[in-house]
Amino acid sequence: MLVEAGYIVVGQTSDVAEAVSLADAAGGAVDVAIMDGKLARGFNGVDTGELRQRWDIPSLFVSGNLEEGTRPRALQWKPLGFIGKPFSEREVRAAICSLTFC
Repeated sequence: MLVEAGYIVVGQTSDVAEAVSLADAAGGAVDVAIMDGKLARGFNGVDTGELRQRWDIPSLFVSGNLEEGTRPRALQWKPLGFIGKPFSEREVRAAICSLTFC
């Protein structure tokens, strides 16, 4: 969906370490990290706050079920937003466009 819309996707990961590694390999040149509320090995997208801290990469959280307490924790990293599942391409593109002049 993102590639078809003209965006460059640097990769897809299933856990925090991989997400940080991808951002590091890209030298932090990533516009947005689209994060699921639940990641592999018991982590969630909020645990990737290092992306915002180290490279100022905002996250867009996409989740069908954010556990109580997760949203307030996520807000500390100033996310781009929250989108519930199921989501539409229009919702994701609109959120990403809020970063740029689409």
